[in-house]
Amino acid sequence: MVTQNATLRFFSGLEQVSSDIAGPDSAIAVAARTAVAQPSPAAFVRAQEELAQLSEDVRDQILGRLHEHMRNDIEAIWDNLPNSPKSSRPN
Repeated sequence: MVTQNATLRFFSGLEQVSSDIAGPDSAIAVAARTAVAQPSPAAFVRAQEELAQLSEDVRDQILGRLHEHMRNDIEAIWDNLPNSPKSSRPN
């Protein structure tokens, strides 16, 4: 099983949540989607810039839902536990 690193998990979640809240064609959703599809420091910065340009209300909604999404990602939590086995895990 190939695990997804935390950076890509973050931007993948950001794309999902942004698509739901701001729309799939919004600048933030497109930038987050690009950061996942073509990961690079420039793509990550672009997504962060788009997030910063949102109104405070929309940004708070996105970040709140993203936090919930990541908090409930059991696979990510398991992958980051010290000494956790990478195979034959319960999830």
